[in-house]
Amino acid sequence: MHLSILYRICLGLTVILSLVAVCMWNLSAFTSTVAPKKEINKDVGSKANDLTQQVFELVTEPLPEENRNITLTLRKKEYKCKKPIFKFVYVKTHKTGSTTTMWLLYNFIRKHRLWQFTTHVYPQDLVGGYPGRFKCKFRFPKNASINVHHLRFDGEEMKKCFHPETRYFTIIRQPWNHFLSAYNFFPDWEKRTLNCGGMPTVYIQQGEKMDPIKFLSKAAVLLNSSVPFYFRFRNYQSHDLGIDPMLKDVNEIESQIQELDKNMDLVMLLEYFDESLILLKDLLCFDWDVLNQVRHSNKRYYKEKTLQNEEDKKNFEQLYNIDIALYDYFNKTFWKRVEDYGRDRMAQNLEILRKRQNKPITFPSLGRRPKPQVDSQLKAEIQTYMFENNGKCVYPGWKEPLYIP
Repeated sequence: MHLSILYRICLGLTVILSLVAVCMWNLSAFTSTVAPKKEINKDVGSKANDLTQQVFELVTEPLPEENRNITLTLRKKEYKCKKPIFKFVYVKTHKTGSTTTMWLLYNFIRKHRLWQFTTHVYPQDLVGGYPGRFKCKFRFPKNASINVHHLRFDGEEMKKCFHPETRYFTIIRQPWNHFLSAYNFFPDWEKRTLNCGGMPTVYIQQGEKMDPIKFLSKAAVLLNSSVPFYFRFRNYQSHDLGIDPMLKDVNEIESQIQELDKNMDLVMLLEYFDESLILLKDLLCFDWDVLNQVRHSNKRYYKEKTLQNEEDKKNFEQLYNIDIALYDYFNKTFWKRVEDYGRDRMAQNLEILRKRQNKPITFPSLGRRPKPQVDSQLKAEIQTYMFENNGKCVYPGWKEPLYIP
């Protein structure tokens, strides 16, 4: 009797435990197919972030000879971002807000730890033999794929040593504002630096204090290609972009500007800096956080001046004939670029940009870079090349120019 009761109890427990095991197995199978709520939100956020980065895919094949302009090829289709672009040359022009752009690019470089792939400045803040046109043999390190510093553009030469997928871009400024900025930046005193910061101001003023209008009239008479760094007040932007600042032939000027357009993927405008940043984000495929902090560097405040009469206007047009044509051309192509991008899309992204600006963001420090080791023969070649291209730092009365130490 007792054995019969015990047997029934054991049988009942076995059935109950089996049912419990089955339930536990079904429950585990069910829960394994359902993602936690937190993970779902993360996936949704990731997809939303991807949608905001509608920029160009990497070009995977070299461009044909008849069409080397990457931008013209990319405009034919809509591309979506797959990954950031780590091959780019920023032609850092003078007195155009270019340093502000450089600091934003530094954010991008720090974020992705690209410091070792960027060009060294040598000597001082110059690259590639400036003020001569860029030379591959003066690029340090030899495998650099990124530039964010001052150089003089030479599209054909750069194609010899930068990757075929490299993106090229720059920034320019309305010429009269550019002149005023240069006038208020370059000093009227001698300073022993390789970039000869006081020239050609010292040569033009010759000890006399003068306002911008008188300075312009004197420059129109005195400036020529024999004056060291004369281009700082004669088509400075065109000079930095590789065009001869002494050109006068209208057809030749137009031809060289069009050739520049074929080699540039983006020409930003300082007067429309935010719109330019949106297009730059589109070109290089970087995240919004790169644009969180805009450091307006070298910003100066000075009295505004205007051209008073026909003589003043004539002097200005004589000295800035190419820059005027350059800005007019790229001002038009800029707004065509905005149209291609989409006005509504631009307005939406401008709103995002302005909400994010000045929000704190921290990227890894770049740290200090060792100076490039340049042997004496190559150093002499760089020095000679700079001297041959109006880069000889010598003031009136000096017996010897300043040499690379």
